[in-house]
Amino acid sequence: MKTCAFITLGCKVNQYETQAIRESLVAKGFVETIPERAADLYVINTCTVTSASDEKSRQYIKQVKRKNPRATVVVTGCYAEAEVESVKKLEGVDFVITKAEEAQLAEIVSRDTMHGVPTSSVSLPPEKKEEWGVDTYIHRSAKESIYNLKISHFAGHTRAFLKIEDGCDMYCSYCIIPYVRGSIKSRRPLDILEEARRLIDNGYKEIILTGIHLGAYGKDTQDNHRLLDIIHMLSNLSGLERLRLSSIEVNEISHDLINLIIHTKKICPHFHIPLQSGDDFILKRMNRKYTASQYLEILDSIRSKIDSPSFTTDVIIGFPGEQDEHFENTINLCKKAGFSRMHLFSFSARDGTPAAKMTDRCPPQVIKQRKTMLEATANTLAFNYKNNSLNRIAEVLVEIERDPKTNKLCGYSRQYIKVLFDGPDTIKNTIVSVRIGNIAPSFVMGTLL
Repeated sequence: MKTCAFITLGCKVNQYETQAIRESLVAKGFVETIPERAADLYVINTCTVTSASDEKSRQYIKQVKRKNPRATVVVTGCYAEAEVESVKKLEGVDFVITKAEEAQLAEIVSRDTMHGVPTSSVSLPPEKKEEWGVDTYIHRSAKESIYNLKISHFAGHTRAFLKIEDGCDMYCSYCIIPYVRGSIKSRRPLDILEEARRLIDNGYKEIILTGIHLGAYGKDTQDNHRLLDIIHMLSNLSGLERLRLSSIEVNEISHDLINLIIHTKKICPHFHIPLQSGDDFILKRMNRKYTASQYLEILDSIRSKIDSPSFTTDVIIGFPGEQDEHFENTINLCKKAGFSRMHLFSFSARDGTPAAKMTDRCPPQVIKQRKTMLEATANTLAFNYKNNSLNRIAEVLVEIERDPKTNKLCGYSRQYIKVLFDGPDTIKNTIVSVRIGNIAPSFVMGTLL
């Protein structure tokens, strides 16, 4: 039997796409092993958000080839999409699969590893092209590809991601993703519903809706279905106990969405709303479509209607042109927002984006200092949010694996707070009530009721 292993970098959408590839390869007879072991086939699903992501992808290619020099190495994902010719030239790469071809990956690769000749579309390195005499490639469109990526499980996860959309039309000045993944491509509602039912039938209690630009779902279709319709449709499914949004832009949070969350208890009151900067001048340079005050107004509106919502966010530090006063505005906004968790990123110029051409860049030492300051603010805000949960009861979906450091059961509340507690294995993958008793930097401790 042929063995395969997977390495996934980047976002939740990449994790979903790896799962779809995993299931298609297993259906072809492959047996999965862990990346640390020698495998016959390695699939590296890459990210290209930063130059560091590109470098990490190249490092993984080298590592897996050292484990098994005879292994077939497949590279896919955003780095492969953005730099297809460069990736094909990397030593050890056998296949470069573009996004439009991912649905055919198992067919392409299984024919190669079973000593056959691939007939599906694939970006082959020159030596393979010469070996097989393949001159013509029939490319499937990315629009078709999103309809053909399907999952039934989510390996190693208690909660399942469900990709409903791909592509982005925001063109933030620092981001390469719209150029790599293309315009918005929405899945058919019926396909989404069928996939959700499969996941529920296989024991998943929580589904996380994900996409590159989730709030733009449906804008590319002729029908009237939008994100709100998909949420309403899925929330009525029997057996689904929780529905969570992976990320949504602040100007795409409508009063109707807030009201739906209020009246539908299955939808988690956790909002990941990218901020990127708390200063209007920098937001405009980033080509973000809101102001700092508009951002805070939406958060205040949610808080006025929903009990103890949690807000998580992304912030870029050191964007070109960021002066001390701009950074101070970001810190002040974060304090007012009261984020429960913050993901901080030092600015990294991506070739091909408008921001890469901006010359007024912040010195690296200034970015480092500002990141240290914002990390301290983020830690304080996270502690304050957790502290508000003391002596309160949290509904926790228990993970299938115990916490590796403490061996306690662990899980996440509806507000996406990690909770550790003592209890039997029999309650794994169920939702239980836990009274919060102690606060730690990255989790809370509780007592099972």
